[in-house]
Amino acid sequence: MKERLQQAVLELIVDKGLKFTISDIAAKVAISKRTFYEHFSSKQHIIETIVDEAIEEVKQRERSIFNREDWSCEQKLRDILLIVPSGLQVEDTVLLDQMKRFAPNEWLKIEKLLREEWETVQQIIELGINNGEFRPMDVPSVIQVLRGASMAIFDPEFQNHSAKPLAEVVETMVDLVMHGIVDRKE
Repeated sequence: MKERLQQAVLELIVDKGLKFTISDIAAKVAISKRTFYEHFSSKQHIIETIVDEAIEEVKQRERSIFNREDWSCEQKLRDILLIVPSGLQVEDTVLLDQMKRFAPNEWLKIEKLLREEWETVQQIIELGINNGEFRPMDVPSVIQVLRGASMAIFDPEFQNHSAKPLAEVVETMVDLVMHGIVDRKE
């Protein structure tokens, strides 16, 4: 039942942003509000659960990619940088702004992930440099560029002015990082 409720909330977020009610959730799943409260104490609690699970999903996917022995550092780096949690495909740009305004604690968790969780990426870059797959460079500077780009992409102000879905913007950032901006015709 918890999974059904969370799925209903994700669907409501797509339809209404964060402006849904417990009654909306109950109606969507065809249950009573009392049944909802048997699983979650509040709207905030279910949003918190969804965000926490999305962050854990990102971390698990990172670990899984990092541990792929049959993949190159380039493939690992690309796939890790492309991770957007499956349950939080933030296609509606209004949601990012609403999250920042109406669920500030959950927004802070997302910001913390974007700001601090770069160890795996750093390890891949260092390994790629050491094995000759990547050219030598100052890894802390690369991490700072990636951190800044990620923070900018998830910034509601940017998303409010972007015509592209989040996943597509992330793909552009990763392509730029992996291949640069110069078109090298051979």
